[in-house]
Amino acid sequence: MAEANLSEADLSGCNLVYANLVGVDLTNANLTNANLADANVPDYKIQRAKSLAGAIMPDGTVHE
Repeated sequence: MAEANLSEADLSGCNLVYANLVGVDLTNANLTNANLADANVPDYKIQRAKSLAGAIMPDGTVHE
């Protein structure tokens, strides 16, 4: 995704493995149980999400 506004989107459970999310707005997005393994996304954009509970982060760790 080059540039996309996914603010407030419900992305819970989505498979975003290897996704290029550099230009994506994730402000208040629901990333509960989403798989972001190896995704290309800046940490500050992930931290803007509404929920990361159970999400697999780009480094492979599971967010609590």
